[in-house]
Amino acid sequence: MKLILAVAGILIFAAPLMAETYSWEDEKGTVNFTENYTSIPAKYRKKARKLGDMGSDTSSAPPAAISGAKETVNAGTGASPSGEASGLFNGRKPEAWQQEMRPLYAEVKRLEQQLIELESLIRKPAGISKSRADGLPQEFRETQRLYNQALKQYNSMNDDANTVGLPAEFRK
Repeated sequence: MKLILAVAGILIFAAPLMAETYSWEDEKGTVNFTENYTSIPAKYRKKARKLGDMGSDTSSAPPAAISGAKETVNAGTGASPSGEASGLFNGRKPEAWQQEMRPLYAEVKRLEQQLIELESLIRKPAGISKSRADGLPQEFRETQRLYNQALKQYNSMNDDANTVGLPAEFRK
């Protein structure tokens, strides 16, 4: 009982520090992230997933936001000044972009899954040691910090890819 009260007390004080983010996949298969629910196109809002929020069920709650995240925007498909018509995007082949973006995307997904698992353990700490349960809120915050950092890096690269018109299939 004391453990539950301690975790609840920590979570109450940590709640303002926790961030939320939203992700959705568009018709081209691009995974988009934002911290502003209203910036999600209306046709994708029902399928948007809230990430990094411990206080609600991600499957039914309307989303809210994650610090540092930006909404991605799909670029047009015509030739661009970056050299899209020649098969290069800002002087780089699509495969080179993909090779750089793939590990960033994988890290965001790995950390997202880790946050979901930690959230589940915090909600129901049965079967874990007291010291592990006591450390869960700090572990969650640290994982969330790493997630935000990885997401920011991926979003930055995705923004660059949008600028040069890189097709969505080379972003994962």
